Amino acid sequence: MINLIKETIIYVFDTLIHNAVPLSFGIFVASILNVYIEPEKFKALLIKRKKVSIVGSVAFGAFTPFCACGTMAIIVSMLTTVLPWGPIMAFITSSPLMSPDLFVMLSGIISVKFAIALTISSVFIGISSGYLSYFLEVHTHFFDNQLRFSKPDNNKKSCCSETEKKGISANTCCTSATKITQSTESCCTQSDTTSKINNFFQKYKLKQLLNVIFNLGVKQILFYFSAFAAVGYFINRFVPTSLIMSLFGSKNIFAVPLAALIGIPLYVSDAGSIPLIKTLMDAGAGGGSVLAFMITGPGTSVGAIVGSLTIMKRKAVLLYVSILFISSIILGYFYNFLLFLGL
Repeated sequence: MINLIKETIIYVFDTLIHNAVPLSFGIFVASILNVYIEPEKFKALLIKRKKVSIVGSVAFGAFTPFCACGTMAIIVSMLTTVLPWGPIMAFITSSPLMSPDLFVMLSGIISVKFAIALTISSVFIGISSGYLSYFLEVHTHFFDNQLRFSKPDNNKKSCCSETEKKGISANTCCTSATKITQSTESCCTQSDTTSKINNFFQKYKLKQLLNVIFNLGVKQILFYFSAFAAVGYFINRFVPTSLIMSLFGSKNIFAVPLAALIGIPLYVSDAGSIPLIKTLMDAGAGGGSVLAFMITGPGTSVGAIVGSLTIMKRKAVLLYVSILFISSIILGYFYNFLLFLGL
C-alpha cells in the first residue's frame, strides 16, 4: 500500500512537470480573463443587440473561463434582465464545455485537433440550443413558468422613481445618493494617495490577479489536474487496456453513448480531467467517445444540474441536459467518422 502511494505521488509529480508549460500558461490565461473581462458590459451589449444575442452568448460562453459554478452566477444575472431564453440557453450549454485556458492545455497535452473539435462542438451546441430555445419560446408555451423567480419590472428604473411612489421627494433621494457617491470617491481618493505601491496594485488589479491565480489556478485547476492524474495512474495499473478498448474503442458501436452516459453523473473539471482522458486515449479509447465524455462531463455533472435547478424548473433543466446528451452522441460519432477518413 505504501509503495502504491509513493508510486502514485511520483507519477502525479512527473505528470505535472511534463505538462508544466501548457498548464501554467492555461492558468495564467484563465486568471487574466477572470480579472480583466467585465461580464456586465457584454451582457448590456447583448440586451441592446438582440438579433445577435444568441451568437454573442455562445462567443461569451465558449471563450471565457467560466466553470459550471461561474456559469450559474452569470445565468442568474442574465435571467433577471430582458434577455429571452435563446441566448440564456446558448450560454449555459456552451460555457462549461470550452474556455481559452482549456484550449491551451488540450492543445499542448492531448492534441490541437482534439482541442479544435471540442471548441467547434461547444459553438455548435450553443448555437443549436439557442435557436431551438428561441423557437420554443416564441411558438410554444414550453418555457412558461420555468423560472423560480420573476423578472423585475423594467418600469422601476431608479431609486428616485420608487421613492416618488412612496411620497418621498425624488430630489432628496438623488441628493442622498450623490452625497454617498461623492463621499465614497473622496474616501477612495484619500486611500489611493497614501501609497504609490497600493495605487499601482489597485490600478492594474495585481492583487486581485494574484488571488485569482492562487484560488483558481492552484486550489482548483492544479488540484483537480493532480487528482485526475492519480486516477489515470490507477487506470493504467489496474484496468486492462483490452477492457478500455472494448468499452470505448472506435470499433464498439455503443462506445460513444456509453461514454456520454458515464459523463452525466460525474463531476468533471474540464482542465483537471485532461490526465484522465489522456490515459483513456493512450489505452485505446476512441476520440469520439472521449469527445462525448468531455461534453456531458462538465455540462451535466451533478453540480451543474443542481445549480440549474436552483434557478430553473424541471422542464427547462431537462431540455438543457437532453440537448447536451444528444449532441454529445451525434458529435462523438461524427468525430469518429472524421478520424476514420484521416482528417
